[in-house]
Amino acid sequence: MKKLLFTLFTFISFSLSSQQMAFTTVHFKAHENSQNDIAELYEKHYADAKFKSGGIFLERLWQGRENGNTHRFVWVWELGNGGVEGEEIKFKNDAFWAEMNNYVETWGKHNSGRFLSWKDGDVSKFPYGHLWDIKPEDPVAFKKAHDKIVEDASDVFEGRVVGYGTYDINRPNGATHWVVIGEKDTNGHLSMLDNLEKNYSKAMNQYFENRGKVENVHDFMIEVLKRYQ
Repeated sequence: MKKLLFTLFTFISFSLSSQQMAFTTVHFKAHENSQNDIAELYEKHYADAKFKSGGIFLERLWQGRENGNTHRFVWVWELGNGGVEGEEIKFKNDAFWAEMNNYVETWGKHNSGRFLSWKDGDVSKFPYGHLWDIKPEDPVAFKKAHDKIVEDASDVFEGRVVGYGTYDINRPNGATHWVVIGEKDTNGHLSMLDNLEKNYSKAMNQYFENRGKVENVHDFMIEVLKRYQ
């Protein structure tokens, strides 16, 4: 059986320059006290699946969740090389989704996009993700500024996932891009921001100046419950 990981952030061990990774997310509101049942269903269906690339993730939505949604699925794959190998699991899909519907009160929005920058991290220490949905006026300038602050403040981001990418289909609340930073909990995120403001003020000022105008559309936190790849 494949190794089960309890976080989103180890699924990318690729070079963004050599292959383009993409994702699709589906939000939903689970029935009360059904989280363990959903996790067990995922275990039964995906634990032995062989993905051509990427994988599938079950995440709990935490602070900042919208429209009553409690969880989301995330599918990740390399463009042109997605899906599951073999025919057996395909025949199980109808039964899987029929059973899944027993645990879902309402289905939410779907969206898809790509990864543009990624720094991997130690997910056993930093299992939560803080995500920002944004609209940068100049996405190229934002990427350059993003990559530079990750390098300049490498001590702060050591061991943590830091990523930047696009929303290309059904953009949430009009957001065109996203940023994610991994941490161990809420206190960790707040302490990290405090550290950046106090000890990396010059690098942060350059970051805000060089990235251009940015509209912060929404931010939220997630916890990954299941991951298969």
